[in-house]
Amino acid sequence: MKEKFLKLTIILLAGFAFYACGTNEPPAEKPVSQATSPQAQQPNITDVAAKAPEPTPVAGEPSNVMEFFAALPDKYFTLEGCDRGTDKDCKKARAEYLKTFTEVSDIKNGYFKGGCDGAQSCIEMAIFKRPDGRYLVGVYVSHELIDKNYFLDYENGSWKDVSTAVVPGFSNKNLYELPREGTTVKVFAKIITEQGDDYEISEKGKKLYDLVWKDGKFTKK
Repeated sequence: MKEKFLKLTIILLAGFAFYACGTNEPPAEKPVSQATSPQAQQPNITDVAAKAPEPTPVAGEPSNVMEFFAALPDKYFTLEGCDRGTDKDCKKARAEYLKTFTEVSDIKNGYFKGGCDGAQSCIEMAIFKRPDGRYLVGVYVSHELIDKNYFLDYENGSWKDVSTAVVPGFSNKNLYELPREGTTVKVFAKIITEQGDDYEISEKGKKLYDLVWKDGKFTKK
């Protein structure tokens, strides 16, 4: 009997000890809700920037250098042999020029170069993208009697010469070498070797400076 009472006492004491130890543990912390945590309420700036839409040109307007060439008016580049009475916008003459004279057609880098023969002028074009998605169009036209640079805006079917507005110190006494790659224009002095009432023969002189295209504008370097 004594033995049974001793065993029961030991069991009861062990149980009380276990219970006492368990009640000394601190209560478990309640997990913070992700919906109400300060980190969850703040937007991820990197993700927001990554999802920002890229500006794009207006629908229906040229978006690469060859499309700008197709829309370039006779005022800036004359296609010889175009019968303007039967060939609207000189589309046939333009296609023939591309077939015969294309030297470089680099749509990826926004550059085009076409050669010349006799009365037909050569042409170089390069496009420079603005922050709003539109383009500035650089054009260089040359043949044996003239060298001419233009920097043009195109909007809603209309062209505008903005050379003096967008190019610091723009001058017809300079030659502006359009880039095949990149967006830096090299500027050279134009040396006139012969000149008449309706013609001018020139050659490239010393390099003057670079024009660097950044954030939609040129700066001298």
